[in-house]
Amino acid sequence: MLKLSMKPTGWFQIGWSAQIAPGGVVPMRYFGADMVAFRDEAGDLAVMDAHCKHLGAHLGYGGKVKNGCVVCPYHGWMWDKDGRNAQIPYQDKPTGAGLRTRHIIERHGLIFMWHDPAGGPPREGWELPDLFADFDLPGSEADCYPCYPQAIVDKPSEPIHPQLIQENAADSMHFRFTHGAPEDPELLWFETPGTRWRSRMGFKSAKTKQVAMTLHTLNMGPGLSFAAFDGRNPYRLILTATPVDDAVSDLRVSYFLPRDPASPDVMPQAKRDFAHHTIELFEEDARIWRHQVFVQRPVFAKQDIAGYMALRKWGEQFYEAPEGTTPTRAVVEL
Repeated sequence: MLKLSMKPTGWFQIGWSAQIAPGGVVPMRYFGADMVAFRDEAGDLAVMDAHCKHLGAHLGYGGKVKNGCVVCPYHGWMWDKDGRNAQIPYQDKPTGAGLRTRHIIERHGLIFMWHDPAGGPPREGWELPDLFADFDLPGSEADCYPCYPQAIVDKPSEPIHPQLIQENAADSMHFRFTHGAPEDPELLWFETPGTRWRSRMGFKSAKTKQVAMTLHTLNMGPGLSFAAFDGRNPYRLILTATPVDDAVSDLRVSYFLPRDPASPDVMPQAKRDFAHHTIELFEEDARIWRHQVFVQRPVFAKQDIAGYMALRKWGEQFYEAPEGTTPTRAVVEL
């Protein structure tokens, strides 16, 4: 049984790379902790505890970047990207104090942060997926337009638990009712190797009743879903949900649309229109998620049983923190 909390283990998106330019300082709050992200003059990004060890000022509000460090706006104490106190402007030597840093990876123009409720480093077997290298499909990242800022959905502070987003991977029957699909897609295949969920879902043509488009999904934990649509109009996306605290999550979708040979550097208007329409696609799900409860022991239809039971059993490994308050009240029976 899933013991839901808002502190699951794994990789989570905390923004897009282009949101933090060299010299930029940004306040953040995730998993109930205040953090600061800053990019030094060379372009290296660091994320660490937000409050200066001197007198507790928040480094993300008024902090500046200087000589590879973030400078406290209160008394000018400098903290390097490893979290060490590097300089005090009115003292010969810095202190031995340090701020806790976070492990981050920038990939596909997104910023991902490792979260372990016990504070441990990234683990072997929990590697961050790659939207292109980890799918056996033609095409590379260079063949797609950058997602940010024209092909994204950004929904901060939503009262939604990441588990609800995760369960879409096994849910083939909601597409007709929630999204208006002409035919029910079919969960063609799934497997759960270690920390990864892999599946294929087939979408049928209303005319031929045959599979015309396939959705390939690779998930790594409740807050991270990588997907590739293979068909007449192929594209890829990354759907993420990152807990801010016990009440809300930041939800994001990043679309990677194939470059048009006639306009390889500038996204054509038709693709921009599609990207804008994806906000409504997201809302079709989110209108359900915002008011949904989590049913621990659902009454399944026969189409649900295999995929849902496998997904929930696989998902248990990500909830290592004690069960706690969530925006989605867990229900044993309805």
